[in-house]
Amino acid sequence: MLAGFEIIDKILHPHRKKQENIMSKMTEYRELASLAYENDNKDMYTLLQRELNEMLCEYLTWSFLDGIGFLIPHFFIMGFISLWLPYFTLPFNLPLIDNHAYVIVWYPFVMIMYYIGRRLLRRYTGNVSAHPVTR
Repeated sequence: MLAGFEIIDKILHPHRKKQENIMSKMTEYRELASLAYENDNKDMYTLLQRELNEMLCEYLTWSFLDGIGFLIPHFFIMGFISLWLPYFTLPFNLPLIDNHAYVIVWYPFVMIMYYIGRRLLRRYTGNVSAHPVTR
């Protein structure tokens, strides 16, 4: 089962390895920049800071692409759900949406609550892995 989670994680976050590599390089460059600053080598410090800025831009680009790749399946799921169940009727009226809860409203709310709950569960149970380990 663990391989299945790894495959899903690879599909949803295809650039994670690149991000980790860039982050480790940024840590090394940050240490070198602090050493250059301590030794009053301003030229080396500015050069390292420029490299750090370029790496940060690259890191943010890969993070953005991973974020988009993570959101795309949710749009497809919302589309399929809306074909089957476009809304459900509430026993009370709400402003703007009356007594209909549409998929565009309840699905993102449910997913946000799921991810918050999962993060809290991991924090309080001490489970540091991203996915449960089955034996």
